[in-house]
Amino acid sequence: MPILNRFKGNTQADAPPQTDRQLIDLLRNYVERAERKEEEQADTYSAAVPDELQALLTRLTSVIHKREDYYKVRLEMITEAIEISLWEMDVYEGDPVNPNNEFRWTDELRRMIGYTDEHDFPNVLESWSNCLHPEDKEGVLQLFADHMLDRTGTIKYDIEYRLKTKAGEYKWFQATGTTVRSADGSPIMVAGALLDIHDKKIKQDELGALVVRYDLVNRALVEAPWDMVVIAGDPVNPDNEFWWSEQFRRTIGFEGEHDFPNLLSSWSNQLHPEDLQPTLDAFANHLNDYTGQTDYTVNYRLRSKNGEYRWYHAGGETIRDEQGIPLRVAGTIRDITQEINKEDTIRRVNLQMEGLLTAINEIVHGIVSVTEQAQDIAEVQEQSYKAAVDVKEKTNETKEITKFISEVSNQTSLLGLNASIEAAHAGEYGRGFSIVASEVRKLADHSKMASNNIEKTTQEMNDRIDHIISTINGMSSLTEAQAALTQEVNASVEEVSRMSEELLGILRTL
Repeated sequence: MPILNRFKGNTQADAPPQTDRQLIDLLRNYVERAERKEEEQADTYSAAVPDELQALLTRLTSVIHKREDYYKVRLEMITEAIEISLWEMDVYEGDPVNPNNEFRWTDELRRMIGYTDEHDFPNVLESWSNCLHPEDKEGVLQLFADHMLDRTGTIKYDIEYRLKTKAGEYKWFQATGTTVRSADGSPIMVAGALLDIHDKKIKQDELGALVVRYDLVNRALVEAPWDMVVIAGDPVNPDNEFWWSEQFRRTIGFEGEHDFPNLLSSWSNQLHPEDLQPTLDAFANHLNDYTGQTDYTVNYRLRSKNGEYRWYHAGGETIRDEQGIPLRVAGTIRDITQEINKEDTIRRVNLQMEGLLTAINEIVHGIVSVTEQAQDIAEVQEQSYKAAVDVKEKTNETKEITKFISEVSNQTSLLGLNASIEAAHAGEYGRGFSIVASEVRKLADHSKMASNNIEKTTQEMNDRIDHIISTINGMSSLTEAQAALTQEVNASVEEVSRMSEELLGILRTL
């Protein structure tokens, strides 16, 4: 039954009859026009087409146009919402570089780089390629060609590059594309999207610069940072995320997360047994104090990878919510082994210096005592010298007396001799007188002998006194020299004592 017969009740009586072949030809013409994107008008249909069929075709055209407009508006809304512009290209004869390939740049893409319409930015490849940054152009075009010529479809077209806007400014974009291929893999059509990532790229670059700066600063600083995210405000939650910086790991001799995982136990297992509990208690007290008044500042020992324990100073700060519940805590550690060793050395040096200062003070007291004793000896020597001089003077006086006695003895002996001569002249009568004269002579001889002995003894005493005086004079010189030397030693010791006190004061300030 011919298709037209279905519409006989709606046709005019004088209309020429239509065949199925004519209707098919009509529809084919309609489809071909649609394929060529030629807008169909109601008056383009043959006058022989029944009014109802013509109305249906018009309605179909209108529905198709509305559906196209709907999807077009919907696509425009989506692309505007996600700030993505689209482009597409029809590939003739599977040749990506065929000059007949038709590019279509959407107005959104044009506006994204500062252009307005097709007149401003024609639908040709060069409109886009001429805007590519010189440093990016070769790589972008090569990837686009590789993607198109890859019949397997494994090479993806997804790349970031810079385009020069109409204002002359270069901006960053991310481009993606996908290709429809024939059975043999030849490209038929390629479509893609362009996303403005300039602000994101700039922020990423700034963030990258900050990361590099942060890493360099961390390397320069002696503090090694760490960080922990507190889940549900629970400091001991096993899911709490720890982050140990590479500087932290290197500080105690480890390299990389495989060597020192981002776990609490990686750190706690290295704590010295004597410091483990006090350190963990200090950390817990800091986190659990919702007022934030308990600081986390502690010194402890950590075992390095080589097994050596070293001292570290640790500190941390915590971000809390309105109720004071901890959300995140971060801190640093600093190697203070040398400071601890220095303090111990200073403590021991202080003890030694205090002992040395005490010994010097005792030496000073001893020297002062020797000086005082030397002064006493000098006074005694002076008194002895005066006594010896006095004795010498008395000895000289005794010598004069002895001389006088010797002269008396000589005169007496001469007198006795004269008496003996006169007694001999007197004969018998002078015998008694002769005896007296003889005794007088004997007395004179004895006196002279005694005088000689006294003189000899006095001379010996005088010689010995001279020796004593000479010795005392020598001792006085030695005593004076000793006193002077003692004063010099005392001054030197006092200087050493002063310097020791200054050194001790300096050590106490370290």
